[in-house]
Amino acid sequence: MLFLPLLSFYLVSLSLLPRYASAYGPSSSGPVLHGTQGSRSPLVNWYLHELGVPYQMAPPRPSPHPFGQVPCLTDDEGDVVSFESGAILLYLADKYDPRCATAEDRSRSTPWVVWANSCLDGVCFKEDDRGRVIGTSLDAPNRYTSVLESVMSTRDWILDTDEPSVADVAIASYLCYVPLFNPGVDLSNLPNCARYMKRCAGREQFRDAFGEGHADLVIRECEKYL
Repeated sequence: MLFLPLLSFYLVSLSLLPRYASAYGPSSSGPVLHGTQGSRSPLVNWYLHELGVPYQMAPPRPSPHPFGQVPCLTDDEGDVVSFESGAILLYLADKYDPRCATAEDRSRSTPWVVWANSCLDGVCFKEDDRGRVIGTSLDAPNRYTSVLESVMSTRDWILDTDEPSVADVAIASYLCYVPLFNPGVDLSNLPNCARYMKRCAGREQFRDAFGEGHADLVIRECEKYL
């Protein structure tokens, strides 16, 4: 998916520049994220902020990703290389999130991360044959958002936890990109999801990862339907 062309405009017009844990720098024994704001790197940034794990940003090129893409994360002085945003989230959950310490713990969150990438992605982002975002189906009736709307009617976070989990990072990141690419998207049939998106965008960790302008835009759009 090509986020960059449209985001380039918003980076200027909405001041979406994020606050990273550290600027580009030398290799670290901790996580190093190769990424750009015009990719799915902010998903990873958000989770790292939620975990409170120090990390460094690295330039997108060269990247150890086998296809030279971003995001790509290295850890343990480069001994670990993980790529694809969902896979990176699951690696960070395994290593750094005490709520994912056992297979039983992970059985609660992993399916939602996989679902976000395999199902919700296609609902949130309509793409052309070149992978460019050209619309959304979030405002059209479908079974995926119907179930999600029902789930969010009884809880603040996907796993009914006190704080957002890796499942929330995976799901809410996609949801919160939709108003950015599709200003004025109609969320009137998804008030619980809109409330959830606003809740996520109001978190300092989200704002640090995605930028103040992105967060404020999501909140403004969601408030129309609350």
